[in-house]
Amino acid sequence: MIRHATGLLFRATSTLLIVLVIAFFITRIAYRNPAAMLAPRNASQQAIDAIAHALRLNEPWYQQLWYYLYRGPDIQGAPMGLAHWPPGLGYSFRKQTAVTDLILSKAPVTLSLALGAVVIWMTLSIVLGVISARRQGSWLDTGISGIAYVSLSVPTFLSGILISYFLFFELSNYGIFWFPSSGYVPLTANPFEWARHLALPWLTLALAEIGIFQRVVRASMLEVLGEDYIRTARAKGVPEWRIYYDHALKAALNPVITLGGLELAVIMGGAIVTETIFGLDGVGRLAINSALDGDFPVVIGTTIFAAASFVLCTFVVDVVTRWRDPSNAS
Repeated sequence: MIRHATGLLFRATSTLLIVLVIAFFITRIAYRNPAAMLAPRNASQQAIDAIAHALRLNEPWYQQLWYYLYRGPDIQGAPMGLAHWPPGLGYSFRKQTAVTDLILSKAPVTLSLALGAVVIWMTLSIVLGVISARRQGSWLDTGISGIAYVSLSVPTFLSGILISYFLFFELSNYGIFWFPSSGYVPLTANPFEWARHLALPWLTLALAEIGIFQRVVRASMLEVLGEDYIRTARAKGVPEWRIYYDHALKAALNPVITLGGLELAVIMGGAIVTETIFGLDGVGRLAINSALDGDFPVVIGTTIFAAASFVLCTFVVDVVTRWRDPSNAS
């Protein structure tokens, strides 16, 4: 297990380095005059030159990349490069703050959105998937599968708008204000308001994912239920509820955990549509707005954050699934 984890860590580090290099070159290609784009409107040429000097934009690309990794911008108080701790992701001249601080201020919103949605869709998907597997071919199985296909087919922006319309605007017409349509309240400030403000975004993301996960749980359960040890358990008189929930479900969870980790990583990179619809100021909106503003240090920083989230989630999933399957231990 230690050797396996070491190999995963090496691949994770290599992946992050490759993503960094690709993001670095893409931003250099996309923004032809980055210093002018980063400078305030009507900035003097002297101010533009100062920004170019601080980011070493006039030097060869390999020196710029080395500088980004190990030195950081010439800004007093700014973090000093990725090789230091905490890692410095550059400096945003647009927002006059370090990129690392900027991302960390948005990350709790995206993390709250992602974790809450995962809990909802995993729970519902497992329950509905097990019910479909137990009632294979019945009207209940057909109905659940139909609902799953519909939720899978509806785009996130449309489901978000419909959920906001029916559960906020329509209810508010009757004086019922259960769910706010936008905004975010920190968990540490008020846990109830935190959950209330995120309920509609959670439901939007959950509906988009249930269609996939319910089908995966159902297919995995049916595959496990055909194994010899399940038939042996039935022959020994083991109760059906134990066969489904104590034997089959445990064995069927590995692909669900793997897919869940990947989807969590994607959302941590920024659920852009959901954050926009419900006015959540998370990492996704930060990345899009920065790209439109030409704030390339933030673009690179959010790209690295998304890649790090993906690498971390896949690392944890790989370790957990390997730990759950003793046959893989070596």
